[in-house]
Amino acid sequence: MNEQEYEFHPYASIVPMLGQVELNALAADIQGHGLRHPIVLLDGKILDGRNRYRACRLVGVEPEFQDFNGAGDPIAFIVSENLCRRHLTASQKALAVAKIADLPRGNPNLKSSKSPTNSNSVQIRNWTTTAEAAKEVEVSPSTIEQAKKVLREAPKEVVAQIERGEKSVATAVKEIRKANAEDEVRAVDKTGYPIPDAILEDWKEADSFRSTLADLQRIKLSVEKSLETSELRFREIGKDCLIDLQNAWATLKQVLPYAVCPTCQGRTRDDCTSCKQRGFVSEFGYTHWFPKKTIELREKAIKR
Repeated sequence: MNEQEYEFHPYASIVPMLGQVELNALAADIQGHGLRHPIVLLDGKILDGRNRYRACRLVGVEPEFQDFNGAGDPIAFIVSENLCRRHLTASQKALAVAKIADLPRGNPNLKSSKSPTNSNSVQIRNWTTTAEAAKEVEVSPSTIEQAKKVLREAPKEVVAQIERGEKSVATAVKEIRKANAEDEVRAVDKTGYPIPDAILEDWKEADSFRSTLADLQRIKLSVEKSLETSELRFREIGKDCLIDLQNAWATLKQVLPYAVCPTCQGRTRDDCTSCKQRGFVSEFGYTHWFPKKTIELREKAIKR
């Protein structure tokens, strides 16, 4: 048996591989009846027939190869041979279509007439809308749009689960939305307004100053209690010290973030004088520096 190892062409990843049970069944069929369809190569890599190739190696059958040298679209060939023939779930088909949207089209450099052909070949080159793609592979446009979202936002393992037929794209999208909703709940200011990603790290760093202010408040209370009990060690300390501590606490409290700046919305803070380029303001600043009408509009936006 030829020991040469063949790589898989990137286009081949459009469709999912067979599971182990299905692969074993294919291997048994090839062992008993031989390889019915040659494995198709493009640029020396397997374009179509990854499962047949694996099955042949599994049972020691010499695989047959045929080059894809035609002027047609190799992606269209893969779709015709797989999406339109294999028993795939709607989610697996939709994911394949979503992957195709990011691939370069056509095969302009290959002109030989020796290319494998299929009279039912799908004209992917003409897919200009999701609706057209959906009609070709017999899935709903909404499922394809969901698949695109999954490819953009879901972890790789979730994509793999869909490819294996273990999860639907609808379920994956629900998981994405739930995760996004949880992130939004965590990333809002004290008024409920979303904190832009651009200032989120600065917000968290400023918010951590609360522990320092808590320490200062504890010091003030400790001094106040000691003065009330007339402890000897505080005989030279007057109540003016408490006023100084309270003033220091009130001044330093302005460091704490309370609300995203109503003027720059945290997005154009570099030129904002309202928040002094921080992107957020303190509770005092929010309630005293901005017109009442501005605050009312902010609150309406939050409720929506």
